[in-house]
Amino acid sequence: MMHSQPQTIERPLVSSGMNISPEDIEALVHEPSSAMRGRIAEKIAVGYHTGLFTPNEMAIANEIFRLLVRDTERKVRQLLSDQLKSSMQVPHDIVLALANDINIDVASPMLQYSHVLSEQDLLSIVQSTRDHPRLMAVASRDSISKEVSHALIEKRDAKIAKKVIGNPGSILADTTVQTVLDEFERDNTVLEELVVRGGLPYAFAEKLFALVSDAMKKQLTQKYKMRKEVVDENVNQVRETATLQFLSPWMSQQEISRLVDEMDRYGRLTNSVILRSLCIGDLRFFETAIAKRAGVPASNARILVLDPGPLGFRALYHSCGLPANFYDAVNVLVKIAHEQTDFGKYRMHDYWQLVVHRIRHQGYDKTVDNMDALLGMITVANTTSPLPTPTH
Repeated sequence: MMHSQPQTIERPLVSSGMNISPEDIEALVHEPSSAMRGRIAEKIAVGYHTGLFTPNEMAIANEIFRLLVRDTERKVRQLLSDQLKSSMQVPHDIVLALANDINIDVASPMLQYSHVLSEQDLLSIVQSTRDHPRLMAVASRDSISKEVSHALIEKRDAKIAKKVIGNPGSILADTTVQTVLDEFERDNTVLEELVVRGGLPYAFAEKLFALVSDAMKKQLTQKYKMRKEVVDENVNQVRETATLQFLSPWMSQQEISRLVDEMDRYGRLTNSVILRSLCIGDLRFFETAIAKRAGVPASNARILVLDPGPLGFRALYHSCGLPANFYDAVNVLVKIAHEQTDFGKYRMHDYWQLVVHRIRHQGYDKTVDNMDALLGMITVANTTSPLPTPTH
């Protein structure tokens, strides 16, 4: 491809600075093979890096590079990219062309190492592709701005997210950390990278604590010196959520009764777990738990819960020891829960969104005391999943 150029470039090429011999030029003219073009590119690049080229030699070298960027042989372009990846002297158009090369082996060196690429270049490349190797190359750079880091995280790819989070040269904005917590709340391999990384604002550390494994909880406690009450509260929340989401739905009524008895025996039948069961629509557990607290059979409790009159559920509620100032909010939620689940016959995957919409649409969050607190519990209880969902 370069045999038409020798009269123009022959004289500068044989200068001592460019490290090219007359034999090289003769071979290139008469045998323009990919191997020869690669050899010429490598020789010029070696001299290019020394900083000894004259301005005229630099201009000629850049023109040769521009020709090689369009070379049909991948190996030639790949060699050129690898030779020029660390140079700050290479013109921007050459670097950008190599970084956008259709072949990842050509593009990768530039994407990972070149500092000639601007932040806007990197953003455009990240936003315009889902090609995993390209994104991983950018995620492996020695420094990544918060904008590029966020664009990479927004690809919602666990491997890319782990690479960005684990990269000490990446900058993570608060919005990026929140995206990680929201998108990868069920992927402990990603969350654990956040734990190892450290340096999070305390509020994020608390959220992270509720999601990760026990081993990671120990690391977080040490890294952030978390208050004991925060640790205890989150451990209890994780245990309660795990019980309600992964055990109770598969149990018979008899098994739920035994579970409630055991929890009560060990002091774990708390107000929190009872209210949380209602917040996720687990009416069998809720009714069995308040029956246990009130000292009545579960069948009697269900009759009182379904009593349309004003006294049945109120009497049961106050006898089971739940917070008196939450009665009105719980009463409303019980009625909505029964309607949405056909009186506890089934549990919908979008239960909590429907309940929240219903509460807000009918204005209960503004007219019923403590309904806002229950709304918060509904959201947390239905979006926190500390264990992987079992498969059968």
